[in-house]
Amino acid sequence: MNLPYLGWLRSAASVVFAAVLLAACGGGGGGGGGPPPATVTISGRITFDRIPFSTTPGDGLNPAATVESPAREVTVQAIDAGDNSVLATATTDDNGNYSVSVPSNRNLFIRARAEMIKTGTAPTWNFSVRNNTNSDALYALDGNAASSGTANGTRNLRAPTGFGTTSYTGERAAAPFAILDTVFRAQQLVLTATPATAFPALSLFWSEENRPTAGRFCPDDGDIGTSSYIVFTAGEQDDCTPPGTNSDGIYILGDFTAGDTDEFDEPVIAHEFGHYVEDRFGRSDSIGGEHGGSASLLDLRVAFGEGWGNAFSSMVRNDPIYRDSQQGISTDFQIDLETDDPLNEGWYSEASVEEILWDLFDPANDDPLALGFAPIYSVITGAQVQTDAVTSIFSFTTGLRAANPGLASQINALVGAENIHGTDDFGTGETNDAGDPQILADLFRPITLNAPPIAVCSRSPHGNADANKVGNRVLLRFDNNASRLVTITATGAPNGGGTVAATDPDIFVLRRGTLALFGAGTGSSETISQQQLAAGNYVIEVYDFNIAGTLPRCMTVSVTGN
Repeated sequence: MNLPYLGWLRSAASVVFAAVLLAACGGGGGGGGGPPPATVTISGRITFDRIPFSTTPGDGLNPAATVESPAREVTVQAIDAGDNSVLATATTDDNGNYSVSVPSNRNLFIRARAEMIKTGTAPTWNFSVRNNTNSDALYALDGNAASSGTANGTRNLRAPTGFGTTSYTGERAAAPFAILDTVFRAQQLVLTATPATAFPALSLFWSEENRPTAGRFCPDDGDIGTSSYIVFTAGEQDDCTPPGTNSDGIYILGDFTAGDTDEFDEPVIAHEFGHYVEDRFGRSDSIGGEHGGSASLLDLRVAFGEGWGNAFSSMVRNDPIYRDSQQGISTDFQIDLETDDPLNEGWYSEASVEEILWDLFDPANDDPLALGFAPIYSVITGAQVQTDAVTSIFSFTTGLRAANPGLASQINALVGAENIHGTDDFGTGETNDAGDPQILADLFRPITLNAPPIAVCSRSPHGNADANKVGNRVLLRFDNNASRLVTITATGAPNGGGTVAATDPDIFVLRRGTLALFGAGTGSSETISQQQLAAGNYVIEVYDFNIAGTLPRCMTVSVTGN
């Protein structure tokens, strides 16, 4: 059964198509006088126009320098113009070339679908670009219909950007193929490390209506907040009317009038694909939320996840400069992963993480290490998955040292230059306290079965937007030596220990990144009562849902059991 699609007829493609069609038809009436062949071969090239970044940093994308680029590994179909049946299917090569055998004298057109599909023997994949504002329809580019004739012919399709002088004035046909081509590049990087990778299916949702609406997620209307990789929990509903469920995938901004389009921003799309890679092949414990380079001091899980995304993006493009166009396409901001950012260096900084990962990857410049992608990916898909702590720069560097013991001193020097000193997954030996000694004291602080309650606080010296900044959440280490029934209690201090709102503790019990138990009700005390907990090492996360202001929000935490 064919997927729904959005068909586009392109004037530029039609001109090319008409010229080659005349040549093909003119060659079909040779003087042999015999019967026409049953089939003929139609071949050609599928391309799209990419708007590149200006060579001047900050000047955004440059529509005057459009580059015709091959649509690589995409599905091509010959479609009967009468009944829309598929007559033949092929896949373009790395130059965008295709070839199909079709019935002679058949009225048909060529369709390029914005998808990359490979089944059978690994590597395998299924990537597609869809319109979330049109029932998740698959994008496709259609040529004009004409007879296949009695001789082999050539039909090319070229997807234009639709950009006029200062804004988009035509169909933005190139956008889905530009998105897909960035996926192609990212996929190729992963295959350098693991050539037999079976990629889980991934949909990328783009619409020219997708806009950065704050506080509302309704992809049917184009309200997606920002470009992001999203995995929805079972039954999770959006903010549409009526509310509905959505497909996992990468949602990509496209509304030019709203001032932010990302289809030609390869760094952004590759970053989000990096989150997909970490989620599907490795493990990500990031709680997501607002972040902003070195200016944000983040929960260590978020710092690693966002730093990995930027570093992966640069590895895909083999370029340390991360750029994101804004204000339509007229400006952009940049991050240079090769240049040290001295602001707020540490285990809570996505800038520190991305600089470390890039320096581990890239050919040696001023850096002593140049490991390439495979050793990094091996840790992402190995030690990071198995850590009893949470995914962070601590667990990554511990895994990297274990896999490369002869490079331990160089790895230590690299992370030490970013003011990171922890020697194991739990950051043992770390001295960088993010400006608040209690933040470091509470980082993986041990909590013991049947011991007196310990006092901890949700702190916000560096902000609390989305409750994902360093100190907002406390991570406790609980080593459970046997399977048992446990009760975990977090009791808030009156008014949070002196702040205005009443304390509302929440508890999450994590086993290697998987949620084992949780309590997230309302009230000044939270209890997970008499729940079975298998033997193993756990991280107990507690924080005050009402965290606000700069003062700590305090509570006591205990674990009891038989």
